[in-house]
Amino acid sequence: MHPSFEKAVEILVERYPQYSEEAYEFMRVGLDAAADKFCKDDKSPHLSAKELYLGACAYALDEYGPLAAKVLEFWGLKHARDFGHVVYNLIEVGIFGKQKGDSQEEFDNLPDLQQILSAPYDGSADF
Repeated sequence: MHPSFEKAVEILVERYPQYSEEAYEFMRVGLDAAADKFCKDDKSPHLSAKELYLGACAYALDEYGPLAAKVLEFWGLKHARDFGHVVYNLIEVGIFGKQKGDSQEEFDNLPDLQQILSAPYDGSADF
């Protein structure tokens, strides 16, 4: 049996102190937001790393506006690869699942987090 989300987060924060409890909660809610955005007609949604990342970034912008980058940074989410670490930490404790072919390295070459979160405010192109 897998631990509750709260217990899993306690374990992960102890194991990986560079990410706060809020980073894990954000990723859980960000996954739901990404699924709503990209998997509208799918009964068992599977998101690519890019879809999860961009959906979670969109959620961060909706929730925190121009402060999104600072909020995520405070929680330890500074780069796309940090999203990958948090996702795979949640997979490690059985909270998230993955499919064959999924890998943490998929997060390494995604668009720059700071650019995505500043784009709506500096006139940059949308991602």
